[in-house]
Order: sequence, then structure tokens, then C-alpha cells
Amino acid sequence: MDKIIFQRLKIEAPLFWKLFLGLGFFILVGYLCAHYMETEGHYVTGMNNQIVWGMPHVFAVLLIVIASGVLNVASMSSVFNFKLFKPLAPLSALMAVAFLISGLVVLVLDLGRPDRLIVAMTTYNFKSIFAWNIFLYSGFAAILVVYLWFMLDRTVSNYSKPVGVFAFYGE
Repeated sequence: MDKIIFQRLKIEAPLFWKLFLGLGFFILVGYLCAHYMETEGHYVTGMNNQIVWGMPHVFAVLLIVIASGVLNVASMSSVFNFKLFKPLAPLSALMAVAFLISGLVVLVLDLGRPDRLIVAMTTYNFKSIFAWNIFLYSGFAAILVVYLWFMLDRTVSNYSKPVGVFAFYGE
């Protein structure tokens, strides 16, 4: 199993469109839920003055932990030398980046109004965990993008193991 050959997935057209429409419906429901929360307020997620963690916080933590778990598949091939997981490593790193970005986007819902994102990006409170989350998870996503690049580009693929070890210890 020295050489990995990527092939096109053969899937029937009706099945593809059913999956595509199912995903579109799932995205629409998520958008409608986010819109409902933004228009009605955070109390619909269980937040109030005594409970400071609502559903956006829970989902953000869930997505970030999922990203860490998904990356373990890539770590099995590059850090621990399991050849069986090597074909899945690029997809694993890509999914980890997607879950990290999704977790950060869900945290934007916590701001209340979209214009508060500008204040959050230009004024940092380094005593706040929220500000540290932005730095740490954005940095981790950047490390994962570099790791993905090193796995897929054949000119630098010899260095994918050290970058994979760095990404593994970074998670």
C-alpha cells in the first residue's frame, strides 16, 4: 500500500440528488433556527442572567471537540505510522478544518447582532476566554491547512510527518 490512487466515486444520479436535497433541507433548517434565535433573542436557547451558556456555546464546544476527534484519523497515519488510515488522512484534515470553522461561526451567534463582530475583531480583551478561543482555534485551523497542503502536495510530502506531529500536539 505504498502508492495511494484517488478515484472518482461512482454514484447514481437519483441517489446524489436525494442526498443533495437532504443536505439542503438540513442547512435550511439550521439557517431558520439561527434566524429565529437572532430575531427572538437568546432566551430561546435557555440563556438568561443566571445561565450564561446557551445552545450556541454547547454546539461550538461540540464542533471543536468533533474537529479534534476527526483529526485523530489523520494522526494515526502520520504520527503513529498506520498505513491503513493514510488514504483517509486528507479528508480527515479537511473535515477538521470545516468543523473548526463551523464552531467559530456558531460563536458569532452569541454576539447578538452581526455588527458586534466588528467590535469583537478590533478590540481584544485578553482576559476573556472568548477572545482566546478566536486566536487558538483560528491558529489551529491554519496549522491544519498547512498540514493538508503538506499531505497533498508531492513536492513537500516528505515533511508531512513533522507537520502532522505538530498538529497532533497542537490539538
